[in-house]
Amino acid sequence: MSIPPQAPPRILAVADSDSYFKFACASLDALGPGWDRRVVLARTPLLPTTEQRAGAVAGTFLDGAGPTTVLPLHRLGPLLDSADVVLGAATGPVVQELFHRVASRRRGCRRNTALVSALPGVAYPATEKAMDFRALGDLFLAHGLAEARDFSGVLSRLGSDQPVLATRLPFLVSRGEPVRDATPVDSVVFAAQAKFPFHRTDRERILKALARTHRANPGVEVIVKLRARDGEPQTHREAHPYDRLWAGLTADGAVAGDEVTFATGAMAAVLRPGTLVVTVSSTAVLEAVDRGLPAVVLTDFGLNRALYNLVFDGSGLTGSLQDVEELKVLRPEPTWLAEHYFHPPDAVASGALEQLARRARAGALTTSPEALARTGRMALHHRLRTRLPRPLLRLVRGLPHRRFPARADPPNGR
Repeated sequence: MSIPPQAPPRILAVADSDSYFKFACASLDALGPGWDRRVVLARTPLLPTTEQRAGAVAGTFLDGAGPTTVLPLHRLGPLLDSADVVLGAATGPVVQELFHRVASRRRGCRRNTALVSALPGVAYPATEKAMDFRALGDLFLAHGLAEARDFSGVLSRLGSDQPVLATRLPFLVSRGEPVRDATPVDSVVFAAQAKFPFHRTDRERILKALARTHRANPGVEVIVKLRARDGEPQTHREAHPYDRLWAGLTADGAVAGDEVTFATGAMAAVLRPGTLVVTVSSTAVLEAVDRGLPAVVLTDFGLNRALYNLVFDGSGLTGSLQDVEELKVLRPEPTWLAEHYFHPPDAVASGALEQLARRARAGALTTSPEALARTGRMALHHRLRTRLPRPLLRLVRGLPHRRFPARADPPNGR
């Protein structure tokens, strides 16, 4: 489709889960009204719930715009053709298939659509698997200076010349070092994650510690902020949902049952002055720091690559469940902030995307036949996620893990 040169640049973000949908909405909102912006959801088993979607669009240009379009990838062709830039804001296998579809539509020709991807939060250290899924991209957006260097190194080892740009996560709005909130702690929010920590006993340990926190500090509200309730879809499959575990602990008499409340929806809704945020490695800790709130990144279960919290080593934010019970206020180190996620904000992302949009309209983008052939050899279970009818998808997800993994995109591949 031919686009008039004077028309505003068009960007299409394709998301597939709650965290990616939130990232897509915030990213396009940050570009401003000078862009023709659209967000769609790829139909996969990870589709966010109505509540999750409402939380993601709240406060963005999509707030009040009506239901988000949901389509299987094979029906996105007209939308892809009309976009100058496609932002693959989705899990790795979906981005791989999306980019392959765009590049294949102009096989052997110059492309009129730029391919950009990013991860929705903390992604340090970088992994080859994450970039392998996104190999056909024209640009990768990292979210910190150290992270950008790490991803650049990974791409270099893979023999790729795809550029990496250090941008800010779109929901971080502070300018310079965040102003600290001096309000006494009257609320503790534990930002839960589907994958971390891994073991049921560790999760029960957290819940018991949160119950003790409330008992030791009766005036303090303790909230477990969930990405989804038991049984609801989210980016990563959750083996031991916290709300289910809490019900079990209450039934066994291990906790009284009224020490902790559970909340879903937008994280911003619970990040008010006087809040102490606790997590294992959730991006919510960055949202807290952005608002000047104290935060604790738990090290009771380790500080390592497997838990995706190694990036917080030296941050000044690492602590224990005992620190939480004592309401210890931890503050980030300024040097860490500058290297990780809080470098000075600027318009670098918007400028780079505008340049890509101009190149796309000029037909100046190409895909090597070798790269296209390589990504075409995708595993069958990656394609099943977007092509099978929903009843069959549920059946496939119930099959033995060795044949059809319930989640084709493990944490280090995002």
